[in-house]
Amino acid sequence: MEFENSDFIALVKRTREKFGCSIQEAHDLIFADDEMRRLVALRINRNPACRKMASRDLYAHGPDSRFVREGESLRFKRGDGQR
Repeated sequence: MEFENSDFIALVKRTREKFGCSIQEAHDLIFADDEMRRLVALRINRNPACRKMASRDLYAHGPDSRFVREGESLRFKRGDGQR
């Protein structure tokens, strides 16, 4: 399955519209899915734009971020992708 950055952004937008939720709540819903979490986990260390978005989340939310840095890599802090 080919998944582009614009696909993820569109998915977040559609999720927000469907559920009337915030960006963070949309991320919670999306990352609750194992397949989406797996795709994102692979991309955040391979795709510079995805890495930048995950790094921004880590910077903006600090210890409350859903991501952690391990050496040069980023990963989900929790196995379920939640905060």
